[in-house]
Amino acid sequence: MLTESITIQEIILAFALIGVLGGWAIGRIFARFSRSGGSSVGTDQRIRGLEAELRVIQRKAEEAELALERHREESERTRAELDAATVEIAARDAELDNLRRGLTEECGKTQRLRHDLAERAEETIRASLRVRDAETELSVARAGSDAVLEQVQRLAAEREELTGRLRILQSELASTSPPPVTRLPVRDSK
Repeated sequence: MLTESITIQEIILAFALIGVLGGWAIGRIFARFSRSGGSSVGTDQRIRGLEAELRVIQRKAEEAELALERHREESERTRAELDAATVEIAARDAELDNLRRGLTEECGKTQRLRHDLAERAEETIRASLRVRDAETELSVARAGSDAVLEQVQRLAAEREELTGRLRILQSELASTSPPPVTRLPVRDSK
């Protein structure tokens, strides 16, 4: 875009210069013809006409120079804006690179955390299975101890019953007749 505006400016300047030079050349040519022998009234009119054309061409040349100067100023402003935009783009590129590095690091951290989380989940599942196994063993042991306790209680109840019968029998025996005393044989100390 910058090269197009410069090219247009150069074209405008070239036309202005061609116009000025052409007007000057035409003026010179008519001046020579008028000296060589034409009528002075016709020549004066031609000279005035050529001078008027020269003034128009000079005015156009001045306008073209002004336009060229404006285009140069615009070009300089555009260059300044382009330089500022280039600096800003470089800063944003640097920031983007920093963000990409940060993102890469964060992705790495996330992967490590996921890996740690997976290992912990696996360990939790294993611990849960061990707890279930321990609960099962505890349930079996509890059921066994409950069964043993039940047996002990049943045996204690039988003992109470037998002890009660024995007392009843002893009291019946004691009330009926004294038992004969029997001596037990003594052992020889040899």
